[in-house]
Amino acid sequence: MIEDINLKNAEISAILTMVFDEIQGIYNLEEENRNYELNRLKDSLTVSLYMMDERVKEINKIAGLIMNAEVQKG
Repeated sequence: MIEDINLKNAEISAILTMVFDEIQGIYNLEEENRNYELNRLKDSLTVSLYMMDERVKEINKIAGLIMNAEVQKG
């Protein structure tokens, strides 16, 4: 189960890295291209944040299973 949590955390980190890379790229563009890219980023952020939310829910579910197993042991 710990491996599952580590995997989900790695997925969240990858998503965050992707988002930050996109933002950095937008700031390096000429001004006339920024509006188009900002609109595209908005769409990407919506998907990315939804994906991160799903991973956090999965982590919380796994953590709950671990805590229940610990309670049953003790």
